[in-house]
Amino acid sequence: QEDDFTVDKADALIAFWKSLTSLLFAVIPAVVGIGIVVGGIVIMNIMLVGVVERTREIGVRLALGARKRDIRRQFLLEAAFLSSAGGVLGVLIGGLIPLIVRWKFAFPAQLTPGIAMMGLSLATIVGLVAGYWPARNASNLPVVDALRDEV
Repeated sequence: QEDDFTVDKADALIAFWKSLTSLLFAVIPAVVGIGIVVGGIVIMNIMLVGVVERTREIGVRLALGARKRDIRRQFLLEAAFLSSAGGVLGVLIGGLIPLIVRWKFAFPAQLTPGIAMMGLSLATIVGLVAGYWPARNASNLPVVDALRDEV
Protein backbone atom coordinates (compact mmCIF):
# COMPACT_ATOMS: atom_id res chain seq x y z
CA GLN A 1 0.00 0.00 0.00
CA GLU A 2 1.19 3.52 -0.82
CA ASP A 3 2.21 6.05 1.90
CA ASP A 4 -0.51 8.67 2.34
CA PHE A 5 1.40 10.99 4.61
CA THR A 6 4.39 13.32 4.38
CA VAL A 7 6.82 14.76 6.87
CA ASP A 8 7.66 18.42 6.37
CA LYS A 9 10.95 19.54 7.82
CA ALA A 10 11.46 23.11 8.89
CA ASP A 11 15.12 23.15 7.86
CA ALA A 12 14.64 25.95 5.34
CA LEU A 13 12.69 28.05 7.84
CA ILE A 14 15.30 27.47 10.55
CA ALA A 15 18.12 28.39 8.16
CA PHE A 16 16.28 31.58 7.14
CA TRP A 17 15.68 32.49 10.79
CA LYS A 18 19.35 31.94 11.66
CA SER A 19 20.55 34.08 8.76
CA LEU A 20 18.04 36.82 9.62
CA THR A 21 18.99 36.95 13.30
CA SER A 22 22.72 36.88 12.56
CA LEU A 23 22.25 39.80 10.17
CA LEU A 24 20.21 41.72 12.73
CA PHE A 25 22.74 41.07 15.50
CA ALA A 26 25.44 42.45 13.20
CA VAL A 27 23.58 45.54 11.96
CA ILE A 28 21.66 46.71 15.04
CA PRO A 29 24.71 47.39 17.25
CA ALA A 30 26.26 49.48 14.46
CA VAL A 31 23.06 51.53 14.09
CA VAL A 32 22.83 51.98 17.87
CA GLY A 33 26.48 53.05 18.03
CA ILE A 34 25.95 55.65 15.31
CA GLY A 35 22.86 56.93 17.12
CA ILE A 36 24.77 57.26 20.39
CA VAL A 37 27.59 59.21 18.73
CA VAL A 38 25.15 61.52 16.93
CA GLY A 39 23.18 62.07 20.14
CA GLY A 40 26.39 62.90 22.00
CA ILE A 41 27.39 65.41 19.33
CA VAL A 42 23.96 67.06 19.49
CA ILE A 43 24.13 67.34 23.29
CA MET A 44 27.65 68.75 23.08
CA ASN A 45 26.59 71.39 20.56
CA ILE A 46 23.57 72.37 22.64
CA MET A 47 25.75 72.76 25.69
CA LEU A 48 28.42 74.74 23.78
CA VAL A 49 25.73 77.15 22.57
CA GLY A 50 24.47 77.40 26.15
CA VAL A 51 27.96 78.32 27.37
CA VAL A 52 28.32 81.04 24.71
CA GLU A 53 24.87 82.49 25.43
CA ARG A 54 25.43 82.49 29.19
CA THR A 55 28.96 83.88 29.27
CA ARG A 56 27.92 86.92 31.30
CA GLU A 57 26.05 84.74 33.82
CA ILE A 58 29.13 82.55 34.21
CA GLY A 59 31.29 85.65 34.71
CA VAL A 60 28.97 87.04 37.37
CA ARG A 61 28.90 83.71 39.20
CA LEU A 62 32.70 83.48 39.10
CA ALA A 63 33.04 87.11 40.28
CA LEU A 64 30.68 86.41 43.20
CA GLY A 65 32.84 83.50 44.35
CA ALA A 66 31.67 80.43 42.49
CA ARG A 67 34.47 77.93 42.06
CA LYS A 68 35.39 76.43 38.73
CA ARG A 69 34.08 73.07 39.84
CA ASP A 70 30.69 74.67 40.69
CA ILE A 71 30.39 75.97 37.13
CA ARG A 72 31.58 72.66 35.71
CA ARG A 73 29.11 70.75 37.89
CA GLN A 74 26.23 73.00 36.79
CA PHE A 75 26.86 72.38 33.10
CA LEU A 76 27.49 68.66 33.60
CA LEU A 77 24.20 68.32 35.48
CA GLU A 78 22.39 70.20 32.71
CA ALA A 79 23.86 67.87 30.09
CA ALA A 80 23.00 64.80 32.17
CA PHE A 81 19.46 66.05 32.71
CA LEU A 82 19.01 66.80 29.01
CA SER A 83 20.19 63.37 27.96
CA SER A 84 18.27 61.60 30.75
CA ALA A 85 15.07 63.32 29.64
CA GLY A 86 15.73 62.04 26.13
CA GLY A 87 16.43 58.59 27.59
CA VAL A 88 13.11 58.55 29.46
CA LEU A 89 11.29 59.55 26.29
CA GLY A 90 13.14 56.87 24.34
CA VAL A 91 12.32 54.17 26.90
CA LEU A 92 8.65 55.18 26.89
CA ILE A 93 8.44 55.08 23.10
CA GLY A 94 10.55 51.92 22.99
CA GLY A 95 8.25 50.33 25.57
CA LEU A 96 5.26 50.83 23.30
CA ILE A 97 6.83 48.80 20.49
CA PRO A 98 6.74 45.44 22.36
CA LEU A 99 3.15 46.13 23.38
CA ILE A 100 2.17 46.72 19.76
CA VAL A 101 4.10 43.65 18.59
CA ARG A 102 2.45 41.49 21.25
CA TRP A 103 -1.03 42.86 20.43
CA LYS A 104 -0.71 42.78 16.64
CA PHE A 105 1.33 39.60 16.08
CA ALA A 106 0.80 37.62 19.32
CA PHE A 107 4.59 37.46 19.69
CA PRO A 108 5.89 37.39 23.28
CA ALA A 109 7.82 40.68 23.21
CA GLN A 110 8.38 42.74 26.34
CA LEU A 111 10.51 45.52 27.76
CA THR A 112 12.20 44.31 30.93
CA PRO A 113 13.15 46.69 33.75
CA GLY A 114 16.83 45.76 33.29
CA ILE A 115 16.81 46.83 29.65
CA ALA A 116 14.97 50.05 30.53
CA MET A 117 17.53 50.87 33.25
CA MET A 118 20.37 50.06 30.86
CA GLY A 119 18.92 52.51 28.32
CA LEU A 120 18.49 55.25 30.91
CA SER A 121 22.00 54.68 32.24
CA LEU A 122 23.48 54.79 28.75
CA ALA A 123 21.64 58.03 27.99
CA THR A 124 22.91 59.64 31.19
CA ILE A 125 26.49 58.50 30.58
CA VAL A 126 26.41 59.83 27.02
CA GLY A 127 25.19 63.19 28.38
CA LEU A 128 27.96 63.35 30.96
CA VAL A 129 30.65 62.46 28.43
CA ALA A 130 29.30 64.87 25.82
CA GLY A 131 28.83 67.65 28.37
CA TYR A 132 32.32 67.48 29.84
CA TRP A 133 34.07 69.63 27.24
CA PRO A 134 31.45 72.45 27.29
CA ALA A 135 31.45 72.35 31.11
CA ARG A 136 35.22 72.58 31.14
CA ASN A 137 35.13 75.52 28.72
CA ALA A 138 32.56 77.28 30.90
CA SER A 139 34.58 76.83 34.06
CA ASN A 140 37.80 78.06 32.43
CA LEU A 141 36.36 81.37 31.17
CA PRO A 142 38.40 84.33 32.40
CA VAL A 143 36.22 86.37 34.77
CA VAL A 144 37.11 89.74 33.26
CA ASP A 145 36.45 88.58 29.70
CA ALA A 146 33.18 86.94 30.73
CA LEU A 147 31.95 90.10 32.46
CA ARG A 148 32.96 92.24 29.49
CA ASP A 149 30.92 90.04 27.14
CA GLU A 150 28.28 91.90 25.11
CA VAL A 151 24.68 90.88 25.70
